[in-house]
Amino acid sequence: MHPILGHRGRLLIYLLPWLVAGLALTWLMVATADVRVTVAAALAVPLALIYAFICLAAWYPSRSAPLRGASLWPALASHATAAPLSAAMWLLAGGGWAWLLGRSRAFPEAETVFAAQSALVFALGLLLYLLAATGSYLYLAFEESYASEKRALEARRRQELAEQEVELARELQRRLLPAPELDGDRFRLSARNLAARGVAGDFYDYFQLPDGRLRIAVADVAGKGMAASLIMATVKAILPLVAEERSVVEKMRELNRRLAADLAPREFVALALAGFDPETGRLELANAGLPDPYVLTADGDVRPLEVAMPRLPLGVRREVDYGSAEAELAPGDRLVMLTDGLPEAPDQNGEPIGYEALEELLAAAGPGDAPGPWLDALLERLQDVTKGRLGDDWTALALDRSP
Repeated sequence: MHPILGHRGRLLIYLLPWLVAGLALTWLMVATADVRVTVAAALAVPLALIYAFICLAAWYPSRSAPLRGASLWPALASHATAAPLSAAMWLLAGGGWAWLLGRSRAFPEAETVFAAQSALVFALGLLLYLLAATGSYLYLAFEESYASEKRALEARRRQELAEQEVELARELQRRLLPAPELDGDRFRLSARNLAARGVAGDFYDYFQLPDGRLRIAVADVAGKGMAASLIMATVKAILPLVAEERSVVEKMRELNRRLAADLAPREFVALALAGFDPETGRLELANAGLPDPYVLTADGDVRPLEVAMPRLPLGVRREVDYGSAEAELAPGDRLVMLTDGLPEAPDQNGEPIGYEALEELLAAAGPGDAPGPWLDALLERLQDVTKGRLGDDWTALALDRSP
């Protein structure tokens, strides 16, 4: 079915002015033959109705072959063929109607009148077809303009909705993240979270147990936007629940089981979880898919804190036998936890800077004074290397053991 048949109102708007024009021109043609008004009406009205079909005959090639680009010449050729055919059809139909009227006693002169005007009828058919074709292109241009405006409005509406979603996700994420600075008894902690696209898929969290021990988490959630923020909220809600008197490994396994039950098949969370005792400096780390954290000693050494396999992200499989690594932070040592956005940041050639270059940046930064300014300086050096291009979110956390 042609699309115009589904828009009867638009078809009527298109046909009405040309129908009126056809009626007026046909009446004028018949009236010049000096015949009775009834004969003129009997001939003019049906011919004007037949003209509606000429309008449709002009519509089809206009709809299928617009006057632009590669369709220009096919459209002109189509109209050049359709115009005389439509005029001939109009002449044939009008002649048949005049013949039928001539067989009746009421309009015996109708056939003679029409035969005398046959050349004019054909010429008028050509003229009316061209008028109808012009009108069809004007109508299609108006319809295309209206459709383009409607698409533009819809695109703007979708963009506004997307911006509102990003803003809502950003606000939700801001509320989920704890303060970026924490000064405790015998420790100092600072964290930074930079989003690549308005809302980060990374996050960090920390909290203290009643006995003063510290729990620290840095995570990278699969996805971006509101979906990632909701997963962040889920992880943040579960983390304190699993922070009971168990080892970091046991907490990681329980967290994985709960997330595997809550997340969709393609949703997962890469997370590193550390337990730190400020009194003894003892550090225990479990890692589920994040880069190895680094320990920066007071004399400037940089060493990765590696955890034995498996390191499958949380939520991928229900039962994963995570391992752990232990270290002891001496006074003045610093633990740096980060997501993969930092080592995978693109350099000037678009290639990831890699872990070796990141370790050089860590070593060049030195132990520093406070973890907050030290992190800011580190991220600034990294932005100099990458020319400020964030291919992924950047999240880093620094924990110092105070003397």
